[in-house]
Amino acid sequence: MKYSLGPVLYYWPKETLEDFYQQAASCSADTIYLGEAVCSKRRATKVGDWIDMAKTLAGSGKQVVLSTLALVQASSELGELKRYVDNGEFLIEASDLGVVNLCAERKLPFVAGHALNCYNAVTLRLLLKQGMVRWCMPVELSRDWLANLLTQCDELGIRDRFEVEVLSYGHLPLAYS
Repeated sequence: MKYSLGPVLYYWPKETLEDFYQQAASCSADTIYLGEAVCSKRRATKVGDWIDMAKTLAGSGKQVVLSTLALVQASSELGELKRYVDNGEFLIEASDLGVVNLCAERKLPFVAGHALNCYNAVTLRLLLKQGMVRWCMPVELSRDWLANLLTQCDELGIRDRFEVEVLSYGHLPLAYS
């Protein structure tokens, strides 16, 4: 079992985020997610800032995943997403199907974030064909649902082709904007 530290879902000033991730570099988590996942209007921390923090974390031996917006509404947001996807170094957490498409076009692996609303093995198989390497279960699903879904994946012969991640501690995202 591996442990991941999810992205900060609250608005924190850039300096607070930098301090937080500086401390996270020495925590026991294997993987650290970072990036703006909730609201594009929170622009105190730019894409380049997130990538700089990611490089620092990677330098401490962490696997780093850049989290992306769950709700893409404007062309300016799409432009930012392209910068995340084209970073050339870090895995992307796709929280919107537009990001899945950007990664698939570039033949890049990605993490299917919990906001993708993926509820069955057929959808997981489709995401695998697009480049998914890890699936984060939607937060509203139960342990029994997960067990049934993984059985479906075994039946389709795809279970061994991706990692599964579940939220086990912390606050749930309540809204995206």
